[in-house]
Amino acid sequence: MKETGVIILSHGSRLPEAQAALQDITCIVASKATEDFLIESASLQINQPDLPTAIARIVKRGAKRVVVVPLFLYPGLHIQKDVPEIIAAQSNIYKDISITMSEHIGADPRLQEIIMDRVRGAII
Repeated sequence: MKETGVIILSHGSRLPEAQAALQDITCIVASKATEDFLIESASLQINQPDLPTAIARIVKRGAKRVVVVPLFLYPGLHIQKDVPEIIAAQSNIYKDISITMSEHIGADPRLQEIIMDRVRGAII
C-alpha cells in the first residue's frame, strides 16, 4: 500500500538543465524506492510543480503522509523559514495528512565519494 509520499524539492531555476536534473534525481529515487512510496518532485521557486501543487498531486494519488526532501546543501532561509511555512500552510489544508520535511542534504559524509569521483573525472 503506497501511503508515504516523497517530494524531492529543488530550489528551481530558469535553466532547463536544472529542471532536467531534478527529474533525473526523482527518477533515480523512484527506481530505488519500494512500492510503499509515491515519489514526486517540486520546485520552491520558478518551476512547476511548486510545493503546494506537488503536495496536492501526491495526496490525490493516495498518500496518507508526505515527506518533503529538500535538495539543499545549506540550512539557509529556505530551509529554516520558507519551506516550513509552506508545509504549515499545507498541513492546515490537509488536516488528515502528516506533512513533514526531512533533513536537507547538508554535509553528509556520503558526499565525499561523489566529490572525489568528480575530481578523478576532471583530472583524467
